Amino acid sequence: MVCTRLEDGSVYSAVEPRLKIQDRRTTSALLALCGFVVLACLPIALFWSIAAGDVTPSATIRPTLAPPPVASEPLEPTWRTVANRHAGFDVDAPRWRSLGQETLLQRRSDGLSREVFQFGNASDFRRHAAIVIDRGEIDAVSPLAGLTAMFADLGVPATRVIANPLPLVTKFGPMATADMAIETEDNGKSCLAFALREAEAGIAIAGWVCNGGPELVSRQEASCFVDRVFSVGVRDQQVAAIFAKAELARQPCPAPPAGAQPAPVSERNGRPAPLRLNRL
Repeated sequence: MVCTRLEDGSVYSAVEPRLKIQDRRTTSALLALCGFVVLACLPIALFWSIAAGDVTPSATIRPTLAPPPVASEPLEPTWRTVANRHAGFDVDAPRWRSLGQETLLQRRSDGLSREVFQFGNASDFRRHAAIVIDRGEIDAVSPLAGLTAMFADLGVPATRVIANPLPLVTKFGPMATADMAIETEDNGKSCLAFALREAEAGIAIAGWVCNGGPELVSRQEASCFVDRVFSVGVRDQQVAAIFAKAELARQPCPAPPAGAQPAPVSERNGRPAPLRLNRL
C-alpha cells in the first residue's frame, strides 16, 4: 500500500499492483502457441486466396518444385560381342579355308544381331574375304551407306568406297556392289564389296572379296564365295524361304557372267541337286 498526503492535508492511500514475472516455461508455451496460430492461419489464408482467384498454383508453385525439362539426345546403338557361336548360318568355302577362318557374333543395343565370317587377314599381303549377316530391324539406308557403316563398325580399313553400277549375280539374285581398297604395307588390296537387304524378312547379307594386290577382283570368284553361305536350323519362315529359293538357284562354280539369269543346278542324271541343309 502507498500513502500520499495531499495539499489540503488529507491522506490518499492506494494499493500498488504487483507484476508477476513469468518463468521460462510460460514464455516457451506462449511462443509455441503463437507459432501454432500462425501455422493454422496460413492454410486458411491460402485456401481463400485460391478460391478468390488471386493465386495460380500451376504458375507459382510447380516451377519451384520440379526442375525444367532437359532435352536429351538419342543414344547411338552400340555393338557388343556375345559368346554364342552359332546364329543360324554358316559358310563353307573350300577355296578360302586355307587362309584361316574366324567367326564373330555380335549384338547391337537395339536388338540387331550380326554374324561375321572372315577368311584371311585384311592387313597382310594375301587374299581376304568376309561375309556379314545381320538379323533384326534393318536400317533403311542405301547399299553404299550400309557398307560404309558396316566397315566402320567392324574396323575395316576400307578406303575409296565407290558404288559400282554393275550388280553381282548370286544365288540370292543380283546384289549391289561397290569398289573399294584396303590399305596395307604393300600398296594396298583391291576389293569388291556386295550387299543385299531384305527389310521385310529382317535380314541383310553383305561382305567383300579382296585380292592380295591392286588387281581387280574376279566377279566369278565373288559370286562363288557368296553362294557358299547357307542356313542351319533357321526358324523364321521368311528367312528360310529366301535360303531355300536361293539354294535351288545355286549354280556350280564358275558362276555365270554378270547379267545372266541364274538357272537351277542340274546334277546326277539331270536332276536338281538336293537342298543343302548342313555343311558341304
